[in-house]
Amino acid sequence: MFTLQKKDTIDQSSLYTVPLIAIGCSLIFVFILFLLIGKNPFLAIFIIFIEPLLSVFGLSELIVKATPLIIIALGLSIGFRAGVWNIGAEGQFTIGALFGGAAI
Repeated sequence: MFTLQKKDTIDQSSLYTVPLIAIGCSLIFVFILFLLIGKNPFLAIFIIFIEPLLSVFGLSELIVKATPLIIIALGLSIGFRAGVWNIGAEGQFTIGALFGGAAI
């Protein structure tokens, strides 16, 4: 049976290799999924990651969709620095948008 153990120190190499391995495993998993459904995985990755950066419309949509996430992340970072955990940011954002829209 596996148990979680807190490490006293973290290797410098682990700070970079673990996220890179996680990203690599995720990409491999996505490639396999696209192959299983009969789609070109390279085209899918291009459409998801590269195509939005190639046009003014794509960049504007990227900014429109990223702005709320950035604002949520900034708000959460203040709480995390204060030692307070908040896992309801998405719901708070949604309720705030609903009430903000209703107030107009």
